[in-house]
Amino acid sequence: MVIERRRFTRIGLHVRAEFTSQDRRWACRAIDISLNGALVSRPRGWVGEQGDRCTLLFRLDEGTCIQMAAILRHQDRDALGWQCTGIDLDSMSELRRLVELNLGEPARMRRQLADMLREHVKTV
Repeated sequence: MVIERRRFTRIGLHVRAEFTSQDRRWACRAIDISLNGALVSRPRGWVGEQGDRCTLLFRLDEGTCIQMAAILRHQDRDALGWQCTGIDLDSMSELRRLVELNLGEPARMRRQLADMLREHVKTV
């Protein structure tokens, strides 16, 4: 029996994406996205280690993008799992809208958003 430990719902997202890491831009495809990060295809030739940092960019449609700073949490032969470490307000609004449309449960969305804020917002 597999126990689901995720607090953030993953949304299947099959769009063009890219990330900047190791002073280079890498083209990839989004596999899924959540308020806490994303899974993308592994670009040919990319070699990295857990803990590497990047800037991810997802192109949703003409002119609409989600951009986030992230850290590599896991990888395999085909995919890279990035955890979000920072996101701008416009990107957060787009991501929230995308998750809300797919969840269909406003209360669940609010809980996940509160969890994300607790995890990522540091008090001064």
